[in-house]
Amino acid sequence: MKTETLLLKAIQTATLDQLTALVADYLEQPILIVDQSGKIISQQHAPLTAIPTDWLDPLATDNRYTDGQQQFIRDVLNPQALNPWYLFLAQSPSYPLTQQQVQLVLQVINNFTDRYALNPNQNTANAALAQLLATPETTDTQLLQSLTTERLICVTATATQQAPHQAGLLAALRQLAAPLPLTENQADLVFLLTESQLAQAQPRLAQLGQQFDHYFFLSEPYADIVQTPAFLSICRQASEMAQQLGTRTVVNSTQKYNIYVILNHVDNGALLRNTMCTQLLTLKHYDDQHHAELFHTLFAYLENDCHVSKTATHLHLHRNSLAKRLAKIQALIPVDFTNPDKTFGLRLSYRLFHFLQL
Repeated sequence: MKTETLLLKAIQTATLDQLTALVADYLEQPILIVDQSGKIISQQHAPLTAIPTDWLDPLATDNRYTDGQQQFIRDVLNPQALNPWYLFLAQSPSYPLTQQQVQLVLQVINNFTDRYALNPNQNTANAALAQLLATPETTDTQLLQSLTTERLICVTATATQQAPHQAGLLAALRQLAAPLPLTENQADLVFLLTESQLAQAQPRLAQLGQQFDHYFFLSEPYADIVQTPAFLSICRQASEMAQQLGTRTVVNSTQKYNIYVILNHVDNGALLRNTMCTQLLTLKHYDDQHHAELFHTLFAYLENDCHVSKTATHLHLHRNSLAKRLAKIQALIPVDFTNPDKTFGLRLSYRLFHFLQL
C-alpha cells in the first residue's frame, strides 16, 4: 500500500480497529495499541492475548521486545495524553521498519485519536474544566466524568500578594493533579484531586505554598464533577472568611469555615446575636475585668473535644493550671461537658461571636 493510500483511507476510517487494520496492511506487520496497565485497546494480526509486564516498563531504554520469533518495537502514542498508550509494531529482523514509517504511523494514529477525543491530552481536559466553571448549564462533562470514578476534591490556589502564578508552580500542580485538570484565571488556580490523592497531596501543597507564596483551600469530597462550580464557590467564600478572621494558613479545609459561609448568608443580625449563648459574654466580661483568659481557654477546650491533655498542650499550660481555669469557668457559667448538645451549642456560639466581630 502506498503512503498516499494510507493517508486517504485513514481520513475515512471511523473506528480505531479499522485504523489499526489499515496500518497493519500498510506495514504488512502485526500492530497493538496498549494502555499503561497492559489492556489491549486495539490490535491486528498480533499473536499476543496478554502483554508481558516488562514490556510496559516506562523507564525501559531498549524499545525492542520479542515474542517467539516475532520482534516488536515500542513507541508512545501522544506523550501528552492523560493516559498514555503504547504502540507496538512488529517487524522482521531482516527487514526492520524505517524511522520514516514509524513516524508516519504515529502521526496517523495520533491524528485519529485527537479527532475522536479517544485519549485526550491535559490541555483538552483543562479547557473542559474551564468551560464547566464558566458555563455549567451548557457544558458537556462526558470527557471530565471519564477521568475518574472516585470522589473529588476541588482546590483553589491563590497568591498571597496577588502576584502572577509562576511557571514552576503551574507545572508542579499539573503533575500533582494529573490526570485531573487544572485551569488558571486572574483570581486563583482551580484544580481537582481525587479523595485517595489527598493524604499524599497535602504535604506537597504545603511545600509548594511556602515555596511560591500561595495558599490553598480544599473542598469536602463530592461525587459528581458537575458539582464542581458549587464547591468552588464554597472554597472562595471560605477563603474570604479566613482572610477576615485572620485564621488563614497555607493549606486550609473549607470544613472549618462552612458555618461562617452559612452565617454570611443570614441577613438578620439580631437573630444571630440573640441565638448566641450569653454565657460567653459573662466570661468575656470577667476576663476584661480580671485580665484572665477564661474565654479563650473554654474555646480551646471545646475545640479539642474536651480533652484535657490536648488542650493543655495547645495552650502551653500544665494540666493542673488548666483544671483550675476549667473549675473557675464552671463556677461562673454552669457547663455540663458530658452533654453533647450543650457543648455543640457553645462551639456554635463561639463561631457566632467570631463572626459578629467581623
